[in-house]
Amino acid sequence: MIALTCLGALLASPGAAVAGNDGFAGTAYTFYPLPPGAPTRPLLPLMHTAGSRWERLDFPWSQLEPAPGQWSWMAQDALVQDVRQAGLDILGILLWTPTWAAEGACNLYSYQQLAELRRPPLSLRFQILPSPQSVTLAPCATRPPRGLSEAWDDWSEADGDPANYWGRFAYELAIRYRGQIRHWEVWNEPDLTWFWSGSPAEYARLLQVAYQAIKSACPECRVLFGGVAFYANPDFYRQAFTAIANDPTAPQHNYFFDALGLHLYSRPSSIVDVTNVVRADMRQRLSVERPIWLTETGVPVWDDFSVHPSASPYIWSARQAEAASFVLQSFANARLMGIERYIFFRAHDDWCDKNGNGSCADDGPYAGMHEMYGLVRDNLSARPAYAAYQLATQYLISPTWVSYWNYTGGGRRVSFWGTPRGKVSVLWNTQPTPTTVVYPLVVPTATLIAQDGYAQVITPDAGGNYALLLPGATANNGLSNADYIIGGRTYLLIEHDADSPIAQLLEVTPTGVVTFTVRWAGADATSGVWRYDVQHRAPPESAWTAWLTRTPATAAVLRAPQPGARCFRVRAWDRTGQLSDWTPAQCATPQVSLQLTVSAVFGDQNRNGIQDQDETTVASWLRLRNAQGLEVVSPTLGSQWGVSLTLPLGDYRLEAWPQEGAWLPALREIGLWSTTGGWNEAIALLPKQGEVFIPLAQR
Repeated sequence: MIALTCLGALLASPGAAVAGNDGFAGTAYTFYPLPPGAPTRPLLPLMHTAGSRWERLDFPWSQLEPAPGQWSWMAQDALVQDVRQAGLDILGILLWTPTWAAEGACNLYSYQQLAELRRPPLSLRFQILPSPQSVTLAPCATRPPRGLSEAWDDWSEADGDPANYWGRFAYELAIRYRGQIRHWEVWNEPDLTWFWSGSPAEYARLLQVAYQAIKSACPECRVLFGGVAFYANPDFYRQAFTAIANDPTAPQHNYFFDALGLHLYSRPSSIVDVTNVVRADMRQRLSVERPIWLTETGVPVWDDFSVHPSASPYIWSARQAEAASFVLQSFANARLMGIERYIFFRAHDDWCDKNGNGSCADDGPYAGMHEMYGLVRDNLSARPAYAAYQLATQYLISPTWVSYWNYTGGGRRVSFWGTPRGKVSVLWNTQPTPTTVVYPLVVPTATLIAQDGYAQVITPDAGGNYALLLPGATANNGLSNADYIIGGRTYLLIEHDADSPIAQLLEVTPTGVVTFTVRWAGADATSGVWRYDVQHRAPPESAWTAWLTRTPATAAVLRAPQPGARCFRVRAWDRTGQLSDWTPAQCATPQVSLQLTVSAVFGDQNRNGIQDQDETTVASWLRLRNAQGLEVVSPTLGSQWGVSLTLPLGDYRLEAWPQEGAWLPALREIGLWSTTGGWNEAIALLPKQGEVFIPLAQR
């Protein structure tokens, strides 16, 4: 078993800012003033300290343009400024149709009713239901806008058609905040009817219009397919994909989205499972694949009695310690799956009982969330999830590679190779029974950090392994008591190595017209060299092509796709995933053995290409040049020539320049594209037909 030495300190706390952040993670609703109505936004610096670098921010059309052409920007401008000054990038969400712009019948709801529609019970998000709970008459905010079928920039009704006010809104929004906001998400959870009551095809059109409008205003901006809730209605986004694919202009517009938002809660493993499904659907229905952003993820806690004294467990909820495990496990799985951004829902609870009367049925300014998702409570005190989030943003950053391993017995390991601190592995147990996992030695000692930030130095056993006891999973508020939605207490194992290896390219030798023998080596003083990447390209400036990736070999033979010169470079991986720089390129060209014979140079008086009896030889300068026009052998004067040469593969030109003025020079192209070559011919010189001199005329 491992030897443990207590460091006696927390490596992360709410007061210690995260350094070396790579901008992967963000939080939602960080902009709230606290207490409600106060002039300050204390969550912004608190989340920045935790390592959050993104805020997902609503841009409600119904508030920004309450009447046609009447814009109300002041409050939103101040909000954007505050978020940007806090050091957070913004993912802006375009949503909520104004009453005046809505298509079809509407039903206006109270603030509390609308809040309930916007945030339904979490159980509806994850149970696989025949259909989501629906509203007979949706509020105007969820309705498709009028004029959506018009051209995105048709903003006039003078032509007798409706104006595309949605296109105008998207354009005005993007152009106003160009330089401040570069990422826009088109609606939120359009696959749920309490957010979008239109059809998948109508959402596809909403996305198409917004994409073209935003790109026209801000070409460098990126547009996201609105965050998909997935479980309640997985056919929605698929039908929207099909509608996009059926638009003949989709390819020229990048299929109208640069990335896709995805919302996955309560079960970290769903990030792996659902991401694979969505990517497969993209490839199948669109024939392309776009990056995925996890624009909402989190889990509600049920056991915080300081906020909700009468709370009890319910489906998809977790204890506070389990929510901390969720943060690390979901973060690790997201990076493993190549998720581009991770936004945690949410910064604080915004708990519904704001007036302290023990009721969550309050309306107006007292309305709020009926579940506790916050990394911190509304009083700004940190939950265990805050420390876990800070650990993730501090240690699980800038990997050169991410891999995973599932152990027998339920253990899971996700390893971040090549981080600024070395190799960092996240370990947890997916099953309720404790299990021991064995981890092979890479460095002499390592650091084990628990999800609360408590650190211990560990050393390997006599066999060179770390043996770690992982506690069992306890979060069983899933579909049954045997459904453990979150793994057990989670650990980071840090194998420290900040030094990069060194790589050398030892040999590049052509062994044929398309084959090359290549040898390389490397060295690393801390953990030793593990693997190599080798790339090749045709000179001088073609793109590098991956040949061998993370190979343990130190020599190999390449068969190139076509004959000719080939350049190579190599880099080394050490055993913690640190990468060397690429070596300088080494290029080589296959050589050809050429036997060049000019049997005769003759004047071909009758132009038949054959030396007849009455046609005599002509003394000429014989030259051999390469494709660049350079002579590759000394010229010879005569009517015959024989020479043995070793030349690089390529195209050459044999020239015969007669000394007699009655004959034209002759040029012969010689392509040397095999390992041996022979050229044996007579060269026929054609006679000059005559020379004409044209005098210059002067006026």
